[in-house]
Amino acid sequence: MKVSITTLVEDSLGENRQLNAEHGLSFYIEAGEESFLFDTGSTNLFLKNAETLGLHPETFKSVIISHGHYDHSGGYTAFLECTGGQETHLFVRPGFFDGKYGFKAGGMAFLGNPFSKGEIEQAGVVIHEIEEEVSEIRPGVYSVTGFERNTPLETVNPRFVVDRNGERQVDTFSDEQILVMKTTQGLVVVLGCSHPGMINILEKVKTVFKEPIHAVIGGTHRVEADAKRIQVTTDYLLKEKIPHVMICHCSGTPDHLKELISQLGDAYRPIHTGSVVSFQ
Repeated sequence: MKVSITTLVEDSLGENRQLNAEHGLSFYIEAGEESFLFDTGSTNLFLKNAETLGLHPETFKSVIISHGHYDHSGGYTAFLECTGGQETHLFVRPGFFDGKYGFKAGGMAFLGNPFSKGEIEQAGVVIHEIEEEVSEIRPGVYSVTGFERNTPLETVNPRFVVDRNGERQVDTFSDEQILVMKTTQGLVVVLGCSHPGMINILEKVKTVFKEPIHAVIGGTHRVEADAKRIQVTTDYLLKEKIPHVMICHCSGTPDHLKELISQLGDAYRPIHTGSVVSFQ
């Protein structure tokens, strides 16, 4: 199956200066005969960039959102305005619609979705709350969740909390899902933010599919990682010999990741707003 991934929006801008960047992530993915969105950025900017790139957002029918944080779901209401909502599909995990917050220097900030489940239902969207840990949502395209936190440095971050089951609790990101797509070259893994830990996520993929990982693309949440954790990540990627490591969004600046970039060599490729990558 051929897979093509276009970065509609990401934190940084690439060579195409007709586009604009923001803190957020949105991919337009073509997988075989299927096409869909993975995440919608923070605002309507991903739609404007799509139009600039010659895509037609009003024809998009399926959206997969990695988890319930605004920088991945914030543009969804603009998507509904563009499409009208009818006959569109939203794929999320249980807990996606719960209120999410994060502690910062100035106190606590709301980080969740700028819409409710009821508002989405009223718009006529077909909501798929996927409960199975592994689900083939399109031919050769799998939603995966249920990541065990076995990597010592990839533990739950107490900075993030969620309102769930009538109480505020530390967010374990049980609602976070990734995509795994099968190609003749190997598995292509698409990450949203990797709050459960990138290594934990990739270990789950290895256990489930028992096939080589050919490429990893998306956010890895290394922006808050210290030098030791970045080195552990680098060592893991080198050990696994993943041919293509294309991280972006919440992964950190090139200076922050300079040791990882240096050691990975040709396997590393930066992803920016407007980047297009393809696999057979």
